Amino acid sequence: MLSVKKLSMGQASTYYSNYYTKTVGEYVGKLKNELGLSDLTHESFNQLLRGVNPKTREQLIHSKASKKGVVPAFDFTFSPPKSISLAYELANEKGDNNLLTRLTKAHDYAVNAALSHIEQEHIKARVQKNKRRVSKKTENFIAAKFQHDINRNLEPQLHTHSVIMNFSKIDGKYRAIDASNLLKKGSKIVKNLGQFYRQSLKEELLKNGLELRETNQKESFFELREIDDDLIQAFSNRSHQIKNEVIKLKKKFPNLSESQLNLRAFFKTRKTKKDVDRDKVRSKNIELMSKHTDINSLLKKLNRKSELKQNVIIPNEREFAVLLDQVKHNINNKYHRTLLNMATKIAAKIDIPIHQAYQKIKTKEQQDKKELKTMHEVVVLNLEKTRLDTEKLYSSFNRNENKLILEEHFENRRVGKTSHRDRFIEISSRVSNEFAEAKRTHLRDVANTATRAERRERGANIERVDDVIAGDARRDIKTSQAVTIEDVKLAERGYRESVNNNKEKEL
Repeated sequence: MLSVKKLSMGQASTYYSNYYTKTVGEYVGKLKNELGLSDLTHESFNQLLRGVNPKTREQLIHSKASKKGVVPAFDFTFSPPKSISLAYELANEKGDNNLLTRLTKAHDYAVNAALSHIEQEHIKARVQKNKRRVSKKTENFIAAKFQHDINRNLEPQLHTHSVIMNFSKIDGKYRAIDASNLLKKGSKIVKNLGQFYRQSLKEELLKNGLELRETNQKESFFELREIDDDLIQAFSNRSHQIKNEVIKLKKKFPNLSESQLNLRAFFKTRKTKKDVDRDKVRSKNIELMSKHTDINSLLKKLNRKSELKQNVIIPNEREFAVLLDQVKHNINNKYHRTLLNMATKIAAKIDIPIHQAYQKIKTKEQQDKKELKTMHEVVVLNLEKTRLDTEKLYSSFNRNENKLILEEHFENRRVGKTSHRDRFIEISSRVSNEFAEAKRTHLRDVANTATRAERRERGANIERVDDVIAGDARRDIKTSQAVTIEDVKLAERGYRESVNNNKEKEL
């Protein structure tokens, strides 16, 4: 699971700083080396919250710490399925370092993979461009990670708070992060990032020989095979409280959405964090666990390395393209056809590693854009090189297409976007066909003119008439009015009539 929220200065400097005194955190992100940071300390953490470089004391971004409503950081909290937390609690209590290490590394790997993806693809800042404020990728941040293993109801819940500081570097300057897409209610990006984390966790657990059972393959939800639903439910009081509260709130506020009801229920039922003896809490949790299962037997099963190999299928390019088209078709809203959205759905469908799925889709998108740009350049080049008049070329197109509309398809910047690709291919294909036909017509007209010129050898009168025709033809070519066979026949008929009239005069 993944939850995202803004932090106030008070929350960040007290609640999260206190985490440091209990669990040593660590810094991650490309700006870690940029700022020369190493170990996470209480002082350096608070300095970063205020936009100050802890090493040089340089003010990186304008401080608004004294103002109300300031957002110094964002909290991205990653939580594995409940069975992982129960196994982690059991391994801690029994001193099983082998199982503890396998679970911790898998969770930490998935968190780091998700944070790396967020940094690479979703961290943006607003910059000035052509007198407009636009959001641009920065691909860097500094974040502090704090791992915890218990919830407010003192139940086992492994989770990592990733506090991303609200600044990033772009064009040599530090600017506030534009997190509007990530903080939007019901954000598809956050949902897909949560699935990205779970899929990465699943892959790592399987590599470490742990057996899993799917609970929702489409959304990449799973549990450890050896831990059944009864034991999970026994340690899910927090979830039950929220569900029961949602039922009550629904009667009181029938117009609120499900997500709004869940959010209200979450905060209404949330208890205040207390300082507790973690060892005593863990002992009580294991005691409750022993009432539902034989914990020694469970521990042995969890340590038994699975002989099952992960069913990883890497389709070839053609198969992958077909699969990608199917996924695109199944996603109704075109605005949610993000690379991550498609990658998570493909990874969940065929168990391909999500990183590979994402990279394959990204590569294909880049190839499509390059092909689109090349095709656009070829058509424009052909239009520039042809000797046919542009007006004549457009007049040979479909009469329903206005010249201005066609020009927009070639010149409008939006043509480079993937969403316009199919439309552009359709238009350019028709343009290419019409262009070829117009060129054939032009060559035929030139041939007709050449044939007519040869007839000038018939006599002086013919030369005089043909000179007029040739002059007309030259004017026609300049104005892109093609000389047809009918024009030649008409000229010959005029010549015969002229000869006959001269004979009658002579008689």
